[in-house]
Amino acid sequence: MPIIHRGFDLSAFQLSDETLELIRKRDELEERHRKYRMENADCARQYIDDSHGRASRDYYVPTLRKADKELREQEMQAVADGRPLPDRDEHLAEVRSRVKEYERVEPALARAAEQAESAVTDAIVKELPELAHQGFEQSERALKQYRAAIAKAEAAREQLAGSVSRFLWATTGGELTRPKWRGFSGALGEEVNAWRTTSDGRLTFDSAKDLGLIDQYRGNRAEFGDLVAPPEEDAA
Repeated sequence: MPIIHRGFDLSAFQLSDETLELIRKRDELEERHRKYRMENADCARQYIDDSHGRASRDYYVPTLRKADKELREQEMQAVADGRPLPDRDEHLAEVRSRVKEYERVEPALARAAEQAESAVTDAIVKELPELAHQGFEQSERALKQYRAAIAKAEAAREQLAGSVSRFLWATTGGELTRPKWRGFSGALGEEVNAWRTTSDGRLTFDSAKDLGLIDQYRGNRAEFGDLVAPPEEDAA
C-alpha cells in the first residue's frame, strides 16, 4: 500500500515505526472525515450563486429543505382534510438535531485530520537526513543495476546485429551483410526495429523491405523466398 505525503510516495523509504504510526492515524482520520462527509452530505450548507454567478452568503441545507417541503405537503393535506396542522417544531426536530450535530462533528474531524497531517510533517522533517542517505544508497544500487542491464542489452543487440548480418549474407548470396533501407544509419541496434516475423515464422514483407531484401528497383533479393511472407494484401 502506498505511503503518500503531500502527493509524494514514500513507500520506498524505511520510515521509523513512530512515523508510520502517525501516518496510519492520519490516514484513518482522513478516511473517517471523508466517509462522514459523504454519508451526511445532505447536512452540508449549499451556497447559492448571485446573479453574476459568484458565491454569496446565502445558503440552504438540503435535508432541511426536504423536511420543510414534506411538512408543507402535510399541512396542505391536513387543511384539505379538515385536520389540525402538524406540529412544525416536532416535525423538524430530528432533522435540525442532525444538522446541528453535523455542524459540530465535521469541523472537528477536519481539524483533527489537519493536526494529524501536521504531526506527520514534523516527524518526516526530523527524518529527512536519514531519508536522504537512504535515497543516496538506493540511487547507487539502481545505477549499478542500470549499467548491468545496459551492458546486457548492448551485448544482445550486438548478437542480433551479427545474426541478422549472417542471415542477409546467406539469403542474398553475399550481396548484403547489413540492413539497407532509406534512412538506415548503420547504428548498432537498428536491426531491433527492422527484424519482424509473422506468427508462422517467416519474415514480414515490410521487414524484408526494411532490411533491404526487397526494393522498388531490384525486386526481391532473397534467394529463398519461402522465408519471406507475401504482402499483407496478397496474403489476405
